[in-house]
Amino acid sequence: MKLPLILLTILHLLVDGICGATLAHYALNEPRLEPIVFYFLIYTVLAFGLQGPIGICLDYYPNKLRLSLLLSVVLLVLGTITTLGILTQVILIGLGNCLFHVVGGAYVLSKYDGYTELGMFVASGAIGLGLGLNSLVGVTPFAIVAIICSISTYLVMERIVTSRSSKFIDTYSLDNTKILGCVFLLLFCVLLRGFGSNGNILTSNVMLLPCIFALGKLLGGVLCDALGYKYTTLVIFILGFLGLQFQGLWAGLLFVLVCNMTMPLTLRLLHWCRVENPGLMFGLAASCLVPGVVWKNVIVLPPQLILVVQFIFLALVGFILLTKERNYA
Repeated sequence: MKLPLILLTILHLLVDGICGATLAHYALNEPRLEPIVFYFLIYTVLAFGLQGPIGICLDYYPNKLRLSLLLSVVLLVLGTITTLGILTQVILIGLGNCLFHVVGGAYVLSKYDGYTELGMFVASGAIGLGLGLNSLVGVTPFAIVAIICSISTYLVMERIVTSRSSKFIDTYSLDNTKILGCVFLLLFCVLLRGFGSNGNILTSNVMLLPCIFALGKLLGGVLCDALGYKYTTLVIFILGFLGLQFQGLWAGLLFVLVCNMTMPLTLRLLHWCRVENPGLMFGLAASCLVPGVVWKNVIVLPPQLILVVQFIFLALVGFILLTKERNYA
């Protein structure tokens, strides 16, 4: 049943839209840069950094997933109330965003086997964030539609049952050292993506970059289901290599596109490392994006390094994990 996936994808856009619009409303009325940066960082740490711990809790209580979805939207809507003060708002929208992502991520990982569904779910958030941060859509429309969509999603979501096995990989044939090694390599790929997919690209089209983010995530999932894991990683490397051979806007956009194409791949393989903990694995991946946001202007990694290391690690993890598909296609 794809209706829950469609509703969660729409809700992802709305949730990130609420957060972006709330932060934008504050920033437009704050003349000083320092507090803007400070509250944006608090939001980032709460929204992404806490997804791992919350993922553990939801893995132990998967029957609370639907209620957690409603709670996340309640927190987000409360966070739009400006009279509460910006600190309270940031805490509310950060926690609401965090909770929603873990709920949606765990559900999609558990209910759908492919990469396309993951790419579809994670892609829409970039569009919503772009619309909100650039004040193209206000907080109120996002909040009203999110309430309606969350109730609809609650009614159609099915209860997930976490499993200890996967039909795609045989984790029982691998020792814990190999599994942990694969988790580390995949999380390191996510960490690198955090530094590589936020390139300093200057363009007058404020929605161009968010659309590239979304297209990359969706395209990565679609290609992986169509071509297989091995050929998709090869396509990612070739496109990234081409993007590094040229200068200018489109070359930069191509590299950002490639970085985002890896997202559904890393998420799916992380889930297959511990299929009984979809919330934890989704949350850990999100937590690894925090350094790229917090230190993006402090630590500058060469794009060549990001591309090559990601390709090597993705290929190595595919070779180790996908033993049931020796050509891991």
